[in-house]
Amino acid sequence: MSLLEESPVLREMLATGEIVGATGERIKVRSQISLVFAEALYRTVLQFQPRVVLEVGMAYGVSTLAILAALQKLGSDGRLVSIDPHQTIYWHSGGLLNVSRAGLQSRHQWIGESDFLALPRLLAEGFQPGLAYIDGWHTFDYTLLDLYYIDKMLGVGGVVGLNDCGFPAVHKAINFFLSHRRYEEITVGLPTVYSRKREIFRRLAGDFSARGRRLCQDRYFKKLEVWEPTHDFFADF
Repeated sequence: MSLLEESPVLREMLATGEIVGATGERIKVRSQISLVFAEALYRTVLQFQPRVVLEVGMAYGVSTLAILAALQKLGSDGRLVSIDPHQTIYWHSGGLLNVSRAGLQSRHQWIGESDFLALPRLLAEGFQPGLAYIDGWHTFDYTLLDLYYIDKMLGVGGVVGLNDCGFPAVHKAINFFLSHRRYEEITVGLPTVYSRKREIFRRLAGDFSARGRRLCQDRYFKKLEVWEPTHDFFADF
């Protein structure tokens, strides 16, 4: 079955562009990952079969429902931990309400605080996800912070995915991450899409390097080994 067949709640939200609030009001969905990215996330969970999944950023729960639908289909005791400090106010508890309507609360834990507080605590507690998905605050520092702590939690073979990779700050954080840790990019069935405007200016400037190409689709990386650079290491990114 496809993701939308597995998740009627997600299907309805994407079809209507609305969610039902806690008191029955209709709330317009104004920010979410696209269906093609949700389907890729769903397939990736099914492929790698993690027992524990972590996501940074929940919003109205599109990625949340995709992950939980996959965990439910796997039939194990898999669970998802979502970090989102703005869930109850900015997002009107939309993600949590959708998880409840889907009947998947037993597989889900919400942490309503910022990533820079939640991630160090999870690490100290020995939290070990097999897969993580980052769709939080898209500045360089926040994205790199998420990648830094998730790397310390993931075991070899663990997977991390990122949304909004076309954002300049996310692109730059990924470049740093790949130059300072040991990961390989994996294919999850998404077409390769480059920032068209960026490509034009880059080529006009004579830059034909692969590193300068800003990929706009979701990107996923598998951890190859536990490795950290020496204290004086630096690689251009």
